[in-house]
Amino acid sequence: MPQLDFTWWIVNFFLIWISVLIVITLLLNSSPSNNTSQSSSLTISKTTTTWQWL
Repeated sequence: MPQLDFTWWIVNFFLIWISVLIVITLLLNSSPSNNTSQSSSLTISKTTTTWQWL
């Protein structure tokens, strides 16, 4: 049975690395598009506050 254990080890190894690579590529691809949409709609309004002491 050691050959079967080694086969499962190889299969699990590749499955884990393929899933890690897929997650990394999805994170890297979603990040720039999200930042550009936020930066284009970003507006800063400058206002002054008058303090009133009680």
